[in-house]
Amino acid sequence: GMRHTPQGLAPAQGYLRERLSVMEELRDQAMPRCDVVDFDPLLDSADFSPAEWAKIATCVERHYHAYDGFVLVMGTDTLAYCASALAFMLENLSKPVVVTGSQIPLCEAFSDARRNLIASVLFASHLTEAFHNEVLVCFGERLLRGCRSTKKAALALRAFDSPNFPPLAILGVRVQLRAELAHPAALGPLRVHKRMDTRILVVRLVPGFDDGALEAVCASESLRALVLEFYGVGSAPTRRAGLLRALQRCHDRGILVVAVTQCVEGAVDLSKYAVGHALLQSRVLSGLDMTTEAVATKLSFLFGQTDSADRVAQLLGVSLRGELTPPGAGPGAGPGGPGSDVFLHASP
Repeated sequence: GMRHTPQGLAPAQGYLRERLSVMEELRDQAMPRCDVVDFDPLLDSADFSPAEWAKIATCVERHYHAYDGFVLVMGTDTLAYCASALAFMLENLSKPVVVTGSQIPLCEAFSDARRNLIASVLFASHLTEAFHNEVLVCFGERLLRGCRSTKKAALALRAFDSPNFPPLAILGVRVQLRAELAHPAALGPLRVHKRMDTRILVVRLVPGFDDGALEAVCASESLRALVLEFYGVGSAPTRRAGLLRALQRCHDRGILVVAVTQCVEGAVDLSKYAVGHALLQSRVLSGLDMTTEAVATKLSFLFGQTDSADRVAQLLGVSLRGELTPPGAGPGAGPGGPGSDVFLHASP
């Protein structure tokens, strides 16, 4: 949890545990038993890296058989990246991992933290029909698939969205649960993948960008993948020789280039316009309808498992955790499983 300091809001060790100990809602008979564990040190989510994601995944692994659900409380700035990464790192989940936070810290008199936390605990303990086997984001009045989520607002209480996939549940007087959107049941025991390759870069293109700067990026000795945020469905200024040279250099050096859209909703379709065909000829891969967060963390995950760029390129367009809609396909359905106790892992 965050507290006020002379330098502004900052994570405070033990503060969340202190506040939860006096929260009457958690003592209600309808609530599950909750245990709280703090990271040490607590970090602002802006300081999170794949190393912190691995620590969270390790914590879930360590306590996996002792609890029926997990709630991760963290800051919102990189929450969608963390939720996407955990979705890939935690393979064959059979228990829900619900990620939440708040726009207004719990230390304030008026805050969305209490509602988000209680809803997350309830979801983590009562998802018996569906969504018990994936990483979720619970924020505002909606439950979202973690690897489909993105932060859309800096100040609004409805800060997160799932632009290309419906909410899994909507909270109101009654909970509207979309069970038909659930993943199929896990086919094996939990596998935790802790190795994430950090040699991924995301660049947002703007009109008139400097070709030389992009070429310099592509000359990096360590870069494994470059995610380019293009216009619309994947349009780029292909009349610019510098851009094409940079893409060719990436291909020659085995660097994957993935196109995602700058638009909030929609998907990349490089076959729609002639400029998209030029990108295809330069071996640019389509990110389809994945969020930038999902593409970046998926590439990090895949390169953490294999050094083969060809294998990563092959798997990029395959739905591993429901992070994308295969061309011509719709969302699938799957069964669920029981849960009662909840493990709370606190992180700012």
